Amino acid sequence: MEQQISDRDGELALIERAAHGDAEAFRYLVVFYEGRLIAYLTQMLAGDRENARDIAQETFIVVYQTLPHWKPSDYASDVSDEVRPGRSGNGTQLLAPWLYRIATNRALSLLRKQDVRRRVHSTANGRPGNSAATFAHSGQQSSFEDGSIARELLRVALSTLAEEDAACLVLHYVSGERYGEIAARLGMSSEAVRKRVSRALIALRKAYRLLDMEVC
Repeated sequence: MEQQISDRDGELALIERAAHGDAEAFRYLVVFYEGRLIAYLTQMLAGDRENARDIAQETFIVVYQTLPHWKPSDYASDVSDEVRPGRSGNGTQLLAPWLYRIATNRALSLLRKQDVRRRVHSTANGRPGNSAATFAHSGQQSSFEDGSIARELLRVALSTLAEEDAACLVLHYVSGERYGEIAARLGMSSEAVRKRVSRALIALRKAYRLLDMEVC
């Protein structure tokens, strides 16, 4: 069962202890965040739970190594008063903006590398640059294959987005979180989340159009 941190002061106390080498305090922070972070990364990576776990582990290693230099205000962007560090905004976690930024950046880097490898492989075999887009036009695939194609297209399209735009898009449309919930999680205002989701949708549609053009 996921452990709970009762309030921001309690979390801050754990962070300070962990920053000074308290392994048990850091373990508690990992247990608190790990499940949600892996679920988020799995959705961003279109069901690739193995890589999601690996990226989550890498994220916590980075956090452990750099936690002594962490300050709440360093990793909150477009923060409104209700979620500003030091206030008691409901659902706000101090480490969440930093954790999600690191994890999202690494997930997008992986998606971009996978896209490059896929394009090189497809070109070397004399096929159009994106095989998933080709299948999407064939109209002859099973529902399972169609689902795989949709996930593949999402992976490619997400790789074109900025990290915070991608995070907001996945949390809203894939995880089903409201703007206020995302704002609390990422340390933004609800309006900033709305703008990022809107901008991400525009970029996503553009990416899909570009994928379509590759097979025309």
